[in-house]
Amino acid sequence: MIGETLLIASEALWSAVESKLADLVRWLGPRLARQEDPAWPFAPAADVLCADMAFVSAPETDRGWDLRWVEFQTFTSLVSTMYTLHVAATDVWPELGELRFWSPLPGNDWLSSARGWMAPAHGSILLENAPWSQPTRTDFEAARHWFGVEVTGPQSLRAQSRRLEFRDSNGRWRPVPHVANRLILHEAKNRAEVESLLSSVWTGWNSHPVWYYRIDKSLLPVLPLPPAEKCAYGNRWRELNLAPDALVAKARHSHSGKGVMLNATAEILDNLENSENWIVQPKFSPAPLTTARDGAPLFGEIRSVVALSEIGNPWTVCRLVRLSREPMLSTSRWSGAPGEGAVPLYAPPNG
Repeated sequence: MIGETLLIASEALWSAVESKLADLVRWLGPRLARQEDPAWPFAPAADVLCADMAFVSAPETDRGWDLRWVEFQTFTSLVSTMYTLHVAATDVWPELGELRFWSPLPGNDWLSSARGWMAPAHGSILLENAPWSQPTRTDFEAARHWFGVEVTGPQSLRAQSRRLEFRDSNGRWRPVPHVANRLILHEAKNRAEVESLLSSVWTGWNSHPVWYYRIDKSLLPVLPLPPAEKCAYGNRWRELNLAPDALVAKARHSHSGKGVMLNATAEILDNLENSENWIVQPKFSPAPLTTARDGAPLFGEIRSVVALSEIGNPWTVCRLVRLSREPMLSTSRWSGAPGEGAVPLYAPPNG
């Protein structure tokens, strides 16, 4: 999952990413506010936005490339891993210490700023379904190291007087002041029980689980995107006036390359089950960002993880690139071939 070469953006690329992300945060702004929801009475406003954009060929532009939205979620991803890679890389290349894969910090340094967002209180936990069986367990290990969180699953939690408690390795129950959430509710074996527990307690949250279902790629059709990026719901795909083989269909709550149809036909699109829960996007032509040590082109999606706050300005906690030797990225198909994996994306010097 870890790439070989860290990337430093050109001024043009960094500016384009910043501009595109600022537009997205502005468009989604009202939807990210706290919502009155009887099913989740203690759910806070969204505090994270994780957004992916592809680097694509655009011969019609002066620069020959452009960025296209892939998807976005109110979910945290790989922040701890990217900081680990940054610390390790600066030992090898000390000049990287002057560069940043974030912008702009609300505090004096990245670690304290990120800790104040992800795990601000002593006794914070990181919550995931069977965390040590997940392919992202390395990120949980890094979060435990940098932020001091206990990593656990929902089976080790209980509610006491509307407060959340965690059973530690010694069997003692301890109060939980804050949860860094990585759990996706519909992937829990006992979803109803987990929802009942988490919705009944008041605690601090990073990436509250209900927000996974409120903000996702299904909003792409309603955003004011330029014509080349305009999307539609599955039951309205013909409004794009494009041939089926020029479209990609994606299930609303899919992730990690699952629930994606690359070779759609009119028959397939017309018969999507629950088609209103699918989106249809125009295909794009990925362009290589760099090359591997064996000369193979490397394609990439740029991921920005943004910390949101009701009382302060948003700030980008992490920028990374997921590199692949295939034009259509799927992290599930990473094989460890040269160049594949995730790496921090640094701002240009003095950027």
